[in-house]
Amino acid sequence: MISGTPSRQQGIALLAAMILMLAITMILANIFYRHQLEVSQAAASLHRDQALLIALSGESWAIELLAEDATNSQTNDADHYGEIWAQALPMLPVEGGTLTGCISDLQSKVDLNNFSSYQAGLLQSELNQYDNMGFAKLWLNLLDILEIPSSPARIATIVDWIDNDSTVVNSWGAEQPDYDSFNPPRVVANSFLVESAELADISGYTIAEVLALLPWITVLSEPSRSGSQSGQGRPWTPVNINTASDELLFALGGRFGEQFVDAVKLGRPFRANQIHDLLNDALGLRDPITNVGRANTIWPDTLISHKTDYFQLYLVAKIGEAHMEVTSLISRKTLPGQVSRPRVLGREITLIPSMVPSESKASELKKMVANNDQDMSSDEQLEEQNTAVQPACVMVGVY
Repeated sequence: MISGTPSRQQGIALLAAMILMLAITMILANIFYRHQLEVSQAAASLHRDQALLIALSGESWAIELLAEDATNSQTNDADHYGEIWAQALPMLPVEGGTLTGCISDLQSKVDLNNFSSYQAGLLQSELNQYDNMGFAKLWLNLLDILEIPSSPARIATIVDWIDNDSTVVNSWGAEQPDYDSFNPPRVVANSFLVESAELADISGYTIAEVLALLPWITVLSEPSRSGSQSGQGRPWTPVNINTASDELLFALGGRFGEQFVDAVKLGRPFRANQIHDLLNDALGLRDPITNVGRANTIWPDTLISHKTDYFQLYLVAKIGEAHMEVTSLISRKTLPGQVSRPRVLGREITLIPSMVPSESKASELKKMVANNDQDMSSDEQLEEQNTAVQPACVMVGVY
């Protein structure tokens, strides 16, 4: 018994030493793990900051590009997809990553805040017109083209959502008492829309309908824009006829339909005073005696234009593990008492987690194109490639 005691004591000592070594190893491993986490987090934070700085540099480049386009005597008389600003920014290698992006024309869409200028009398007067177009008739035509139910109520509810009073614009409108019965209840904004998706909050519009409308709508507003060319709202933002999509052209054409679309597509890009002259001749709108055309009455300058004041910049910056998307709303509109220079009205920054795999928008676009190509003959595809001028942001799958 006595002779076995030292052996047991040595075993206990060895076990204690092993436990101590295990504890030290675990402590060191934890310290190393935490250190690696801190290094990784610091690197990720640094990469995010670098990606943001690179994206803001790209934004400055876009502002300079739009400013140059506005001041260049060869390009400032029209905005169209053949200009430099409409070309995609090539994938630029930067230290540790890449930067790419594109600029889209927001006036190639319908600005929903234009409905702020409608009053009951103006709205009904426009709807009663046979030929003359306005944003109300344009909107109803677009709904019909997209196979979305259309009615005057579709316009009245937007007007009541935007205007700053609590009186319905007509019997089709909807103010706060109507929204109190919703589940959950909603509060009428009584101000400009701040994003296109807000349309889904307005009475009569479903989420599915708004998703279908998103490629053709936008919301534009500046706090300093006051007064109106058409009512008590703010000045209308016209549609740029040089960049409008086929669907929007059909909606603008009204009863003239394909004649209007074909004339516009063949005549683009238009410059000052060209669009109405071409429409008068192509659609036979000139008086045979006075030779005065009606195109400028049917499609007034408040509805269509050949220039653009509002653009959207889409940038993707990748630095290390950081993947950042920046979307900027840029205005080139000259305001009273201010220097004529593009300025950023809003900026949305999205950080994409690197561990979440996702197909790019461009890949989705390629699938859509592939599906459409199956229904087209090779001759039709060749003709479309030769004649269609696509905006860069559509080509990369950004709307």
